[in-house]
Formats: sequence, structure tokens, C-alpha cells
Amino acid sequence: MTRFRLAAVGTCLLLAVAGCGPQRPETVAVRGQVLFDGQPPPKEGMVYFAPLEPAEGFPRRPGRAEFDAQGHFRATSFDGADGLVPGHYRVGVDCWETLPQAEGPPAKSHVPARYREPSTSGLELIVEPGARSMTVEFDLQTTSP
Repeated sequence: MTRFRLAAVGTCLLLAVAGCGPQRPETVAVRGQVLFDGQPPPKEGMVYFAPLEPAEGFPRRPGRAEFDAQGHFRATSFDGADGLVPGHYRVGVDCWETLPQAEGPPAKSHVPARYREPSTSGLELIVEPGARSMTVEFDLQTTSP
């Protein structure tokens, strides 16, 4: 019986060290800054990375990032600031003066409507497989020419 327990404990330890379940795909650290007409944003906000086409051999995985009052962000696909899975992304940005609510005053965004939807923003990003990190800048044109 002791030999059986020792074998069972050894098997459990090996499984714990090896890990269980599928491995996460490679990610690339993506840092950047969101600007409004070349200036820092009026307040904090979010950047959304909608996958248009994954890199060959990679899964389609969306990403997101919170940006600070200076517009700086670090993207994440799973947790922390782990980066983005390689692929081609469309990008959307939110920065609310007044948050959307079920009741109360209407929401007011600092971001023109076209930039809030990745499909209409015109902002795109390509994350290459094998890259260690990349830095990007998105300068939103919020005033009329």
C-alpha cells in the first residue's frame, strides 16, 4: 500500500509541475499611447483590439487595455499586461465624460462615434509572431479641420 501511495503522490507532483490543460498561445507585449489631436486625453479610457485575422497558426483572441490620464496603456489578451496574440486587429477607443446609464442624463463621450467602434475607426494594428514587444500610438482627430 505504501508503494502505491508513493507512486500516486509522484504522479500528482509530475502533473502539477507539467501543468494541466492547453497552453496559452504566444503573446506580444503591446504598449502605447492614445492621443487626442496630439495631446493627452481628457481622462482615462479603454482601447479595444478586435481581431480581424489571426496570424497563421494562432487563435482569434480579442484584447483590451485601460489607458491613464496621459493616454499610456499596456494591452492584455488573458490577464495582466500579457500583450496581444499575433494577428491583424481593428481598434476602438472609449473615453467617457458621462458614462452610459440605464436611467439619467444621456452619456457623453470625448471620442467621436467613429472611433468607438473598431469596424469604423480606421485604426488598425498588426502584431507579428515572434516579436518580443511593440509600441504604438493612436492619435484621434477629435476636432473638425
